[in-house]
Amino acid sequence: MEFQVRGNGVTIDDGLREFIDRRAVRLDRMVDRVVDAKLELRALHNRVGPDTTAAQITIRSGRDVLRAEERAADQMVAIDQAFDKLERQIRRVHDKRTRRHSPGQATIRAGTLVPETASSVDASDLDEDEDVGDLVRTKRFGLKPMDVEEAIEQMELLGHDFFLFHYVDEDIPSVVYRRRDGTYGLLIPKGG
Repeated sequence: MEFQVRGNGVTIDDGLREFIDRRAVRLDRMVDRVVDAKLELRALHNRVGPDTTAAQITIRSGRDVLRAEERAADQMVAIDQAFDKLERQIRRVHDKRTRRHSPGQATIRAGTLVPETASSVDASDLDEDEDVGDLVRTKRFGLKPMDVEEAIEQMELLGHDFFLFHYVDEDIPSVVYRRRDGTYGLLIPKGG
């Protein structure tokens, strides 16, 4: 597997590149049809304590996006921990798919997907004088058509608390999210 390695405030020398390639070999046996593999190293300057390095690995494989990020004072430790975390995610995905195709097994336990009604915030509910913060980042991405189970799986793979997707049953963009009690919620916009 060939990784695109990018350093942000970090120098990528031959020794570090060799270390990354050795770790990537283990993933070759675990992931099929890799479309894109990236490793980004960022230097983080802390006010207190030593500076750290953040290693973020993103792999696109077929319909899955796998991402792991770890931070450590040593670059190689951060990379090593990120690869370990990614390997655990890959095993978890493989196990979920194996269980899904087993007869009599469900991927989502009954009652854990809780559709929400009237949980959206209306713009009129916000005070005009209240400062809601500054927009610091905008992301654009394509919405893939999928069912709720697949959206929850993708959300878990990315390690996020919510996931925007094109809900095939309703044929509209929708959001699944993790609730505080560990269950899942589904936000479906009302027709205009």
